[in-house]
Amino acid sequence: MRPPTTRITAVLLATATALVLSACGAGADAGPPAAEQVERSAGMPDEANDTDVHFLGMMVPHHQQAIDMSETLLADPRVDPAVRDLAERIRDGQQAENDRMNAWAGEWGQQEAMEYHSHHLANGMFNPTVLGNFAQLEGEELQTRFLKLMHFHHAEVIAMTQDEVDNGGYPPLTDLAARMIEVQTAEMAEMEELLGYVPSG
Repeated sequence: MRPPTTRITAVLLATATALVLSACGAGADAGPPAAEQVERSAGMPDEANDTDVHFLGMMVPHHQQAIDMSETLLADPRVDPAVRDLAERIRDGQQAENDRMNAWAGEWGQQEAMEYHSHHLANGMFNPTVLGNFAQLEGEELQTRFLKLMHFHHAEVIAMTQDEVDNGGYPPLTDLAARMIEVQTAEMAEMEELLGYVPSG
């Protein structure tokens, strides 16, 4: 797990991530660098803050990309059972988390913020070209690429997730973020074991 980061550090990390993705051909758009001030609604809990809303808006599309990548892998019947099991857990776990986060956003009246962030590629997300090339692969080549891409996808979002743990105000969401870090860190170790090495990005 990465050490806690301040918002300034998170901005620097997001900038560095954008450069890394550009260099490796992922072509991500870093999007807004920090949590913007949001309009509060009657349904928003008193303890919820801008970091919480920013996290919901950025994490839901990030999760959705992992869900879609997992579905692509699972559509190939030749995938190794161990990799298939991992992809099923990623898909099901992140879908459940998205359902919960979308429900909070709806209750809080933050549909506009969610729509705003839904178009951003950040925190390790991949552009359509990368995903299109991934979808053309089959069998062992597909599963190897899945493990490498998903490892990067997980690793790059942990700083943002830690920022929610450190600076979010809504305890159920900060607890969920802490659990995400635990699960995704464990899944990264599992990917490394399946690959037989630690991907370099």
